[in-house]
This record gives sequence, C-alpha cells and structure tokens, in this order.
Amino acid sequence: MEEIFQKILDNGFSDIAGLRADASIPVSQALINEIIEAALRGNKTIKTFEVSVHEQNRVSVRLKTNLLPWSMNLKLKLDRSVDFASYSAPKMRVWLENHHLMASLGSLLNALPEWATLYGSQVVIDLGAFFHTMEQKRLFALVKAIDIRTVEGKAIFDLKIEVD
Repeated sequence: MEEIFQKILDNGFSDIAGLRADASIPVSQALINEIIEAALRGNKTIKTFEVSVHEQNRVSVRLKTNLLPWSMNLKLKLDRSVDFASYSAPKMRVWLENHHLMASLGSLLNALPEWATLYGSQVVIDLGAFFHTMEQKRLFALVKAIDIRTVEGKAIFDLKIEVD
C-alpha cells in the first residue's frame, strides 16, 4: 500500500484527478496546544502559550513572555474561514478583543513567532509555516477551502478537498 500511495504522490495525484471530498475535522484544545507548543520550540521570547477554545469562534490565550513580568490573558475571535487568496500561503486571521496596546508593544519587540504577524488588532497566522516536508505541502495544496467553527473545548475545521 505504501508503494501505491507514494506513486499517487509522485504522479501529482493525476491518478485520482476529479476527486472531490468534504471533511470535518474536530480538533481538541489539548491537540491545538500540542501543535502550538511544537511550533514554538526554540522560541526564546515566549515562555508559555495556552489556548482555551470557546463557542462562537472565541479563543482565550494565556501568554507569558520573557519581555514582561506578568502573564497576559488575551481574548480572540477567529475568522470563520481561512484566506486562501493571500500571497504565498493560506492565512488564518484572528482578531484581538483586548490588550491591543500590549500586543502592539509585543509586535514591536518581535515577541511573536515568525509565523504570526500583527496588523493593528488582527493577528495573521501563516499556515504554510506548519508544513515542513514537500509531501505535507503537496497534500495541503489539495485543500481548497477551510471553514472554522468552535464549540467549548474544540475547534472544528470543515475542509473542501479537490484534485484537479
């Protein structure tokens, strides 16, 4: 089976051209925190970053950096879909609902990881930064749309997958 999957990858998915699939992927806040922890390895500025997922696309983050003597409790609102039209890689947009001044200060001091950029009260997360191998990038390229919704303790990603 592995050889067949490798052949499909090597042929650029041409053997399954026309595939259309919808998938709903529920992701627990524990798994989200594991993914973020892995993405922050080696970051010397952020000490802790703990996410809590709430209903109506709301997220809370408890953030501790080496730049400030106290923790910040950020309240965020997730966009309902991933921006696939942006330059270079799909982006997820998150809106700050509090601590705008502290976030701006953190941005000026380069406290954010390289995959997150602050524009006013909007944090833009470059999803391409989470895919390191060519196979991961090629598989993610099959995803044409992602809608995001949340329930208490879980984010749900509704994907549209297509092979042209």
